[in-house]
Amino acid sequence: MIRRPLVGVALSVAAGMLLGASGLFPFSFLVVASVLCLLLGFLFLRRRFSSVSVFGCVAMVAACRYVAGAGIPSDVEVRQLSPALPLYGVELIGRIATQPVYYAYRDSGRGSWVFPFECEGLNLSGEWRRRSGRVQVRIGGAPPDLDIAFDDRLLLSGQLRKRRYPGGEPIEMAVQSMAWEELSGPRRYYPRVWGQALRERVAESLSKGIGRYPSQLAVYKALLLGYRKAVPSAINEQFSRTGTMHIFAISGLHVGMAGLFLTIVLQSIGVPRNWWGVWLLPLLLLYVVSTGMKSSALRAVTMASVYFLAPLFRRQPDVSVSIAFALILLLGFHPAEILSAGFIFSFIVVSFIVMGFSVVPEGFVYRGRGWLNGAWAYVASLGITSVAAFIASMPLTSLYFATFSPVSLFGNLIVVPLTFCIVLCGWLSIVLPVASEVFNYAALAFIDGLLGSTGWLAQLPGACWSVARPPLLASFLWYAGWILLLVHARNRDQRKVAAFLLLLALATALAPVILPG
Repeated sequence: MIRRPLVGVALSVAAGMLLGASGLFPFSFLVVASVLCLLLGFLFLRRRFSSVSVFGCVAMVAACRYVAGAGIPSDVEVRQLSPALPLYGVELIGRIATQPVYYAYRDSGRGSWVFPFECEGLNLSGEWRRRSGRVQVRIGGAPPDLDIAFDDRLLLSGQLRKRRYPGGEPIEMAVQSMAWEELSGPRRYYPRVWGQALRERVAESLSKGIGRYPSQLAVYKALLLGYRKAVPSAINEQFSRTGTMHIFAISGLHVGMAGLFLTIVLQSIGVPRNWWGVWLLPLLLLYVVSTGMKSSALRAVTMASVYFLAPLFRRQPDVSVSIAFALILLLGFHPAEILSAGFIFSFIVVSFIVMGFSVVPEGFVYRGRGWLNGAWAYVASLGITSVAAFIASMPLTSLYFATFSPVSLFGNLIVVPLTFCIVLCGWLSIVLPVASEVFNYAALAFIDGLLGSTGWLAQLPGACWSVARPPLLASFLWYAGWILLLVHARNRDQRKVAAFLLLLALATALAPVILPG
């Protein structure tokens, strides 16, 4: 039996969304199934079976939400044009989705402006139609001072084709330097526009004094603000090989650092602890908006909001309930996120970290006061976090990227503390602009240590293996075994069942390799 009802609801929502995404059942069947589950819940009211009926009803409603909102592709999606590409003489209307990036040509004073473009309408053969979706726009032969910015509404003319350059959207539009027109500027009352403006000002503060170190500066901005496109491919490769690419995702570490600074300020000005959440929520949300509103960041800010708002309603903060509420809220607004790699990584990893800490005796981590015990608590917490993240992410990295990095377990023990120091220096640079250069140079030293350590780990023999993608059944058995072991196993027989599931998961994953054909 699930001890916290909201956790059960969250699991039911996730299961229902996956059921809807499978495409196995039509919308009418899911509606009828949800009504039947609801009737069974009323029929067996106050009986043990009633909770199963309620959770089943929640799952069916979630499946209906997915099918209605995200499961059935619209007939106006831009990506449906992919089989007919390339198309010439295409016109698009839409808005610039992020700040455009300029790439200079080697042999002239011109270059290309590149940016993702949110489509609103498309003109083929002289007929305008509404078209949703996102394409990558490349304006070639353009000067470096082209007057375009985030959220500008443009009319573009050019060639629609499949992507030719690495990164970005799978469909690309090639536009000549004069084949576009600005229809309107950024929306005045759009929160993402405010966040982008704040992001650019903060980026200038982080650049003070270290502009002549472009690679380190790119890593610095990626860690603080989510500017990942400017990170050199060689650096991305070494983080990928060591299984530490997750530090570039704006997530709990970054939101936690922002919350730490804000709570220190609130405490210093005498704001009662019960009211911290009221002040933290809008400020943290502004930070998340300014970094691009990624799934991991939204999950972290939702969890932080629930956790800090609990005392205001005279409730004890609960991390598992915060995770469950964040999952329900995000999937309610964006059902398609259930299939997003970032969403899956974020929630599974943080859930395993919470489960890992729940089974470790508190006396093992916190052994008293004093700097020595404090240092041990930090090292023990870091080790628990690294092991739990390794267990949770191993099937996912194999499934999504067909790689396995044995050094990631050790690499995270080095990378996470260094990332913490870099983020700390970055926030001090932002909060204390008069000393920005000092903190930026301090961050530069930590970034050099970060790049040096990951570079060394990436060169170790066997640091990264290319593996066959495991069957979904193997991943399911792996997670089922660990959840049973960490959450429900209370006696030897239950632990034996958990161990059997883990061994069966490994056997299922390795069977295609051991028994080819």
